[in-house]
Amino acid sequence: MKHTLKQASSITVAVLATLTLAWAKAPSINATLEPTAIAVGEAAQLTVTVSGKSTDAPQLPAVNGLEFQPVGQSSQVQVINGAMTANLSYTYVVVPTHPGNFTIPAIKIGPGADAAMSPPMVLKVGGVAGGSVPAGNHANQNALPAPAVSSEEEPVSAAEQQSFGFLRLVTPKQEFFVGEMVPVELKAYFRDGIELRVDGLPKLNSDAFTMNKLGDQPVSSRQTINGVRYTVFTWPTVITAVKAGDYEMSVELPTTVTVRQQAQRPRSRRGNPFGDDFFNDVFNNFFGTATQKQMVLNSEPGGVQILPLPAENRPASFTGAVGQFDLAAEATPTQTAAGDPVTLKLTISGAGNFDRVTAPAVEKSDAWKTYKPSVKYEPGDSAGYSGAKNFEQALVPTKAGRLEIPALAFSYFDPEKKQYVTRTTSPVSVEVAPGQTTTATTVPAKPTPPIAVSAASDLAPNQLTPGHFTATLQPWLTNPWIVAAAFFPSVLALFAGLLLRRRQRLARDPKQVRVANAHRVLRVQLETMNRAAADGDTGSFFAAACAAFQNLLGLRWSLPPRTITLAEINARLNGEADGLRTIFGLADEAVYTGRAFAPDELRQLQTLVNNELRKLEAP
Repeated sequence: MKHTLKQASSITVAVLATLTLAWAKAPSINATLEPTAIAVGEAAQLTVTVSGKSTDAPQLPAVNGLEFQPVGQSSQVQVINGAMTANLSYTYVVVPTHPGNFTIPAIKIGPGADAAMSPPMVLKVGGVAGGSVPAGNHANQNALPAPAVSSEEEPVSAAEQQSFGFLRLVTPKQEFFVGEMVPVELKAYFRDGIELRVDGLPKLNSDAFTMNKLGDQPVSSRQTINGVRYTVFTWPTVITAVKAGDYEMSVELPTTVTVRQQAQRPRSRRGNPFGDDFFNDVFNNFFGTATQKQMVLNSEPGGVQILPLPAENRPASFTGAVGQFDLAAEATPTQTAAGDPVTLKLTISGAGNFDRVTAPAVEKSDAWKTYKPSVKYEPGDSAGYSGAKNFEQALVPTKAGRLEIPALAFSYFDPEKKQYVTRTTSPVSVEVAPGQTTTATTVPAKPTPPIAVSAASDLAPNQLTPGHFTATLQPWLTNPWIVAAAFFPSVLALFAGLLLRRRQRLARDPKQVRVANAHRVLRVQLETMNRAAADGDTGSFFAAACAAFQNLLGLRWSLPPRTITLAEINARLNGEADGLRTIFGLADEAVYTGRAFAPDELRQLQTLVNNELRKLEAP
């Protein structure tokens, strides 16, 4: 045992001696920047590698428009043909604040005559990479507006100060209305010098809200809180309140933290000529152990209140829009002829839940023939919180004269004023000239004069004798049976080819494949539900019924079926799904209370499910 310890100590001393010789030479420095061209919102990686004797970290120059965020350091020892080389690498994330060409000056290491410097580097920063925008955004969109909150920094608790990081859900209010969309920010604070990896996107822990999809690249910044430097990742997004009540709301973020355990190095009576800090860092990086721990950051839960929309003074034209909106109308042309179309364009602009914005339409009358309006939404930000929704309706005048397009009303609920607001357009006058008509002229046919027959004639009339008839040969084209027998194989081959081509086209169309698969699964689910109703199997009945609704709604909304919840249904259908809520509510009751339904009751619910499914399948 003593021999083994002695041998291990000898090896350690030999390695340390070799490291000492390797670092005894004058320092050298090398810096690399990858990539050298990025866009605003992206980041580059700066790696500074130091070789030889040095006790200090590299001195990074200050560059206006660039932020340098240290993310860690590592050491490397190489032995090639008996020669040892030791390197210490420092890694930084370079984040630009605006576009431009930035020159990073020489980076210096070491003091006095032993100082070494890296060559300057250039980083080119454009507006948006390749002129493109993130998926789901449009080129003309602006950033999502930040929530209007107090500029005072929220206090940090003692537990958060001792942790490697913490989360914040920044909301402008704690009182919401059902259907209200509110811009929020999810912020993750990480202490400088912590080695970690973010393993996913923040998740909202509340079924009373829905949250828009987060971008993969958060906004990065630096912030000092109570004298501690933090790297801050910010995800701007929008949440929508979906059900009334008092709730708690928080967010969580999965991370992996690297924890380094220091190694016990042998003591030396002789002083270290290269600096204890530098030698300890290299020694621990080389001989120490690193452990990765998966940890989930959670924000402090905050109480919120969601109020239902008031039933009092609710306008008849209200369709569920919540926010602040304006209404504008325009008809072109205002001079036309009977039978020629007039285009009525309605524009609803503002901020709020545009998915519930429905414009009024002109109804058919004796003066106008109307068609269903077309809809186009132009979002003003990445989350679709603000923007404009355009409705175009074709109107065809059926008579001449001075016609009037009636005034149209649009109603919404303003959560700031806590009341309903109705916007009304002005009537539009249209001058309609008579249309061009064509009159058909009927020319009477001349009467055929009667044929005069002489009563008295000296000649006897001809006597025509037909004689005997004989059968003649008919061409085969005049025989329908022969024609059918001749052309049937060709028609059959043509039909088979068209059918095969249609199947191949459908097989290449992902949407058609998804629709076909959804309907195939729906048939299986309905068969399972019918058998369960006949057998009185309550659990299987509700499982199949809810799965059928999720399958059909997922197809309509382009969502995974298992993500369709009662909260999602209420948010999207806004109280227009009484049958669906009944089925989902009874399903929860059967699961949580163990209630069993008789076969007669299940057959009645089976009729309700089929009726609701037919409503959902209706265009």
